[in-house]
Amino acid sequence: MGVEMGSEPLGTIVLAYDGSEGSHKAVEYAERLAARETTQIIVVVAFPAYPRVTSPSKDDARDIREAREAAEQLVEELRRRGFNAQADVLEGPAAGAIIRAGDAHEADLIIVGSRGFGYFTGLLLGSVSDRVVHYSTRPVLVAR
Repeated sequence: MGVEMGSEPLGTIVLAYDGSEGSHKAVEYAERLAARETTQIIVVVAFPAYPRVTSPSKDDARDIREAREAAEQLVEELRRRGFNAQADVLEGPAAGAIIRAGDAHEADLIIVGSRGFGYFTGLLLGSVSDRVVHYSTRPVLVAR
C-alpha cells in the first residue's frame, strides 16, 4: 500500500537510477511510497553528454544504449510487481537531468540514492543528490 504525503496519494514519483546500491535503495523507497497502479513511477537514467559538433561515437552510442536498457529493465521489473512505471532516459549532467525530469513530469516526489557508482558513474554521486536537494523545486527524498 502506498503512503500519502499530505492528504492526497502521490501521483508521480521520479526515481533516479544508475544500478548502484544507492539507487537500489531508492527503488525500495519508491515501491513503499507508490500506490500500485495509480502512482506513476518515472525511472530516470542519465547518460553523459556528447559533443554536438560530431555524431555520437561508439562509446557515446554504448552509453546511450546501456542507459536505455537499464531503465527499461527496471521498468519491466516494476510493472511485473504491479506498479505503473515508464522510462525517461536523458542526457546528463545527472543532477540537471533529474531536476528537469521532475519538472517535466510534475513529480510529487523525486527519489535519489545518496551515493552511486553503478553502470553510469556520476549519476547518483553524493554531489549529484546534494545538487538535486538544493536546486529542485520539488520534494526530494535521498535514500540511504
